[in-house]
Amino acid sequence: MLNMVEEQLKMEVIRDNNRWNEVVSSFEKSDVYYTYEYCSAAAKQEGGIARLIYYKNAYGTVIYPIIIRKIETRMEKPLFDITTPYGYGGPLIMGEKEILKEFKSIFHSYCKSTGIVTEVIRFHPLLNNVSYSESYCELQYIRKTTAVDLEFELPIIRESYSKMNRRNISKAHKHGLQCREVEKNTENIMVFWKLYKETMNRKNASNYYYFNKNFIEQQLKNTPISKSHLLFVFHGEKIISAVILFTAPLFAHYHLGASDSEYLSYKPNNLIFDFMVEVAKKEGSMLLHLGGGYQENDSLFKYKTSFTNNNLFDFYIGKNIFDHTLYNEIIADKEFSADSDEEYFPLYRSY
Repeated sequence: MLNMVEEQLKMEVIRDNNRWNEVVSSFEKSDVYYTYEYCSAAAKQEGGIARLIYYKNAYGTVIYPIIIRKIETRMEKPLFDITTPYGYGGPLIMGEKEILKEFKSIFHSYCKSTGIVTEVIRFHPLLNNVSYSESYCELQYIRKTTAVDLEFELPIIRESYSKMNRRNISKAHKHGLQCREVEKNTENIMVFWKLYKETMNRKNASNYYYFNKNFIEQQLKNTPISKSHLLFVFHGEKIISAVILFTAPLFAHYHLGASDSEYLSYKPNNLIFDFMVEVAKKEGSMLLHLGGGYQENDSLFKYKTSFTNNNLFDFYIGKNIFDHTLYNEIIADKEFSADSDEEYFPLYRSY
């Protein structure tokens, strides 16, 4: 059903690797989260399929990478929903914002005709595509994120760190910790994955964040517009902290991190965040996005801003329901537990 409708549209629904990245690379501003490599890996992790929506008219161009996921129900008709890949995304325009009116009409017709019931968007704080999306979907502010401005020379950037942060970096050096970028080979990926799983266990993370090894491996592949880096902190020969970093001419991103709880007092995380700044600066990125906290202004967020001199951005999500009747029928079809989050969207995925 999806393929039949896609072939009939004047809007292009792209599946091909080369065509996908050709379109994304043509944009003046884009990011790793829009590339085929990243989105296809994220789709496998989500149990869905990746598509790049591409639309062009007199006002300009729209690109929008999505993951289409099947909704498990007892209904005869196959039903789906869409989300953005883990990280940030959403419709991105090149041209005038008026293009979104016609894009919305055509894309939402596509969703309704293919049995897509809901849409969730994690908007991109740095690209600020939420600024022209008020008429596209229901918007919900989530929290601030923060990024290191890499315009200045490295000593000036480091001088802007908080005093406590600088002390902790010095403490890490006194313990003899060293940072190195390592090869993205099978052995090192396995080391990262094991350390990452231990970190998620320590934080009592939800199942969503327990990424499998294949997903980690795919994330470490370069794309036409970005590079990936695997960074380790060593205490002697022992690896005690690790990070996956993305770099590109516009933005670098702290993607995933992990650490050994036994060595946290040695401050390896402060050291590796500083090393991320150094690597991203060397690669020529303009900003290093560190993301946000679990909640607004929590301890994790305050830690990240100790590197960024409070350079802040707004993170929003967007929501659409294309068929309210079907949405309510799916909810009625599900058996929810007593602790289901009634504010979660879509509600049928809250159990």
